[in-house]
Amino acid sequence: MNEINYEGAKKEALFIALPFLVLLLLKLLQGDAYSIIELSDFSLATSILWGQLLAKTFDVPDSNKKRDKFSTKQVQIFVFSFLSLTLYIGLNLVTDIHWGFYVFQVVWYLVSILYYIPVSTLMNDLARKGENKV
Repeated sequence: MNEINYEGAKKEALFIALPFLVLLLLKLLQGDAYSIIELSDFSLATSILWGQLLAKTFDVPDSNKKRDKFSTKQVQIFVFSFLSLTLYIGLNLVTDIHWGFYVFQVVWYLVSILYYIPVSTLMNDLARKGENKV
């Protein structure tokens, strides 16, 4: 039985998180750590993360897809990407945003990273298995 290797997805997730770790460090040095929550960049990063997952689904050959379940997963990923992008646009266009939306986008970002690691690993494995058949 093959062991699942999450290392590639973990590295991708760390590079997605790196700009926020740098921003957090800079805000801490400025003495303004709480203002990082009011950055809309979390929503942008989340939409990019979901977009990367969606792109990975296109690399999976049809022979490795259980058609109904896989297409449902693709639609779910697309919807999450679209909603994240909509949240990003809203946070930049609407002037009077309730503080709870900023907190929500940070929580959504963290949840998305935790979701990204196993799903990205699965998509990579399914794509690789398709390459071995050819």
